[in-house]
Amino acid sequence: MSDFSRRAFLAGTATATIAATASGTVSYAAASDGASAGAKGTMPGIYRQNIGEIELLSITDGANSFPRRDNFVSNRSADDVAKALQEAFLPTDQITLTFTPVVLKSSGKLIVIDTGLGEAAFKQSSGVGGQFHTNLAAAGYDAGSVDRVLITHFHADHIGGLVTADGKPAFPKSEIWVPAAEYAFWMDSGNRARASSEAMVANFERARRIFGILGDGVRKFDADTEVAPGVTSMATPGHTPGHSSFVIASGTDKLIVQGDVTTHPALFIRHPGWHGATDMDPVTAERSRRMLYDRVVAERILLQGFHFPFPALGHLTREDDGYRLAPVMWNPAP
Repeated sequence: MSDFSRRAFLAGTATATIAATASGTVSYAAASDGASAGAKGTMPGIYRQNIGEIELLSITDGANSFPRRDNFVSNRSADDVAKALQEAFLPTDQITLTFTPVVLKSSGKLIVIDTGLGEAAFKQSSGVGGQFHTNLAAAGYDAGSVDRVLITHFHADHIGGLVTADGKPAFPKSEIWVPAAEYAFWMDSGNRARASSEAMVANFERARRIFGILGDGVRKFDADTEVAPGVTSMATPGHTPGHSSFVIASGTDKLIVQGDVTTHPALFIRHPGWHGATDMDPVTAERSRRMLYDRVVAERILLQGFHFPFPALGHLTREDDGYRLAPVMWNPAP
């Protein structure tokens, strides 16, 4: 991949504010079940999990690695961050983020939660990112068969897949549902004028371009709204002003799709008081994180995290002043 393509890919992710100028390396998504697809002959990452009568598919959009920046955690020293990564048996000089949207089959409806970086990023990055649509097809589904798309927030790795590489709606027959507070923030011209960095300006422009393509049919939801069969919205602001999570419930089973409440489990789950450089309101983000994770622990709820290691599912336990992620055991059987 050229340096230009690599920089452009990094700038398109949620880590844009700290990684856009890095000439970092990249990594390909881990192989999983399904037909051959994606970059460099990799296999698509597709994992199935039942939540009562709802079928959940974790479908990878790829992964990216980049040199660790000293401000990746804004309220802790670089040494503290390096120590936390070392304790998690991770490299101390780089950060790797995976991207995992969710697909649900519920009451005869096909529902997508977040859409990855999109087809343009897939081409630009030579398949490192933007794998979701390719892997969705490998799972046996066409974007035209999706009934509803739900969005947690408006960062590029969550909304980029809403449009095609040539600027058309990627889910032409779908209802697109977004958090009302998130839409209001990014579409406000006053907020755009007050943007304090190039990365923020780029995010405003991207959101406006994408939702301009989608037009007036975009639906907005508030917290505690049933946004799809068995799916209820939950306000978890801080990472962005209108960031939302989703509670999926069927029978006695329950799962929460948490979006970017945490962007790196070894850092922000283990240390919920640490503040991510990409959290727009770090104090509110910490409050949302603790509120959500206390509930997850108390009720033993399964958690899905967009940036968790694939298949991006696990339970939380308390440990010292924070939590620890217990990943779902990989099971290749459908």
